[in-house]
Amino acid sequence: MSKKIIGLISLVAVMGLVLVPAFALATVRPTVGLTPVATEPPLLEVGQIMTNIIRYMYGFIIVLVVLMAMVSAYMFVTAGGNPEQVTKARNWLMYALIGLAVAVLARGIVTLVLTMIYGT
Repeated sequence: MSKKIIGLISLVAVMGLVLVPAFALATVRPTVGLTPVATEPPLLEVGQIMTNIIRYMYGFIIVLVVLMAMVSAYMFVTAGGNPEQVTKARNWLMYALIGLAVAVLARGIVTLVLTMIYGT
């Protein structure tokens, strides 16, 4: 088998190992001590809405960084000593790490500003 097929199979296997526990835990619904109660929908403030949006965007960026790192690792493995391919893989990894740093700083700055404006 060619290196690309082996690399693709290993990538699918790693993704399976990462995602299967998440899917398994997503189907578990706790039932002990829960009783349905009719309640009003929660009133969300602007700060809470922005916090939720930032939280979801941050999660998306983290997933994107992990995928970029996995693609970079795949490119390293399948480079076969080709300097251009190794440089391309190194750049992908560098961009992934820069993206992670920007995401962490952005979340910290936005959280700081929202805390200064809205309190906790």
